[in-house]
Amino acid sequence: MEYSKVSDNIYMMHPTQANNSLKSVTNTVPTTCIAHPDGLIFVDCGAYPDLSFKFRLDMETKFQRKTSHLLLTHLHWDHFLAMETFKDVDIVAPELGIHEFNNTINTIDKLEVDKWASSLLIDEDEIIDIVKNVKLFPPNILITEELIIGSTGNEVIFQIIGGHSIDSAYIYIPSERVLCAGDNLIECFAQLPGTPEKTLEIYSHWETLAIDKVIPGHGNVVNKDFLLKIKHYFEDLISALRNLISNKTPRKEIFSHLSLPKYFAKNQLNWTESSGPDMKWIEMTTKSWYRYLKHG
Repeated sequence: MEYSKVSDNIYMMHPTQANNSLKSVTNTVPTTCIAHPDGLIFVDCGAYPDLSFKFRLDMETKFQRKTSHLLLTHLHWDHFLAMETFKDVDIVAPELGIHEFNNTINTIDKLEVDKWASSLLIDEDEIIDIVKNVKLFPPNILITEELIIGSTGNEVIFQIIGGHSIDSAYIYIPSERVLCAGDNLIECFAQLPGTPEKTLEIYSHWETLAIDKVIPGHGNVVNKDFLLKIKHYFEDLISALRNLISNKTPRKEIFSHLSLPKYFAKNQLNWTESSGPDMKWIEMTTKSWYRYLKHG
């Protein structure tokens, strides 16, 4: 486990596991602590209850204040599995994700953990053991659009935006110039966006915000330039795909076509193709967007 200082009042915990050197969806989800004047606000809690518990205690000791909220950027299991750590505070989540959340609870309650893990291609014994013993419960505050915590000058803005999933949200802290992007921005893997239009809408909106640092849904903190590079990549990808469609290029030739833009983050040391050996996220997005742009 490692901590990173994002700003004077924001810290991020990386759940690096000594016995798992490979990057996976579980050991790359950061948990963020915002030291708000009215209490500590955590964003996502990841999948490791022991690490989440220690991080909370360490932050409460550092900032000498109690925890008031856990904000969940979306209700995918790798972002909420350790929620028991925050059972005594307000847990805020997007209402649109509660159906998937309940499905996860029902699967675990029925003791179908191995079946659940197999369907998600999870082969980490540690995670399977955690799931077998985890205590999950519904978030007590469900948001349909926006929640603002704090008064003017100290706002923490929780905004539903969609994209990666219908319930995806971001958290913006204007006073710290920090954005918690959720899985609409990933640093260590290729992106898993929504439709072309929604993706550009999200990135264009973020471009208007006063941001110095961006905390991704997976990976290390980045700056606004990283966000803009991804936006430009998506713009170039959409343009190239539209040209290929216009030229009636066969679908089987799309992904290997020389006109497609190169994903810039491939050159970064922390980057890997995907979280699984047989998953090719860039190819998947490219082919999906090709079909979408062609058929609507």
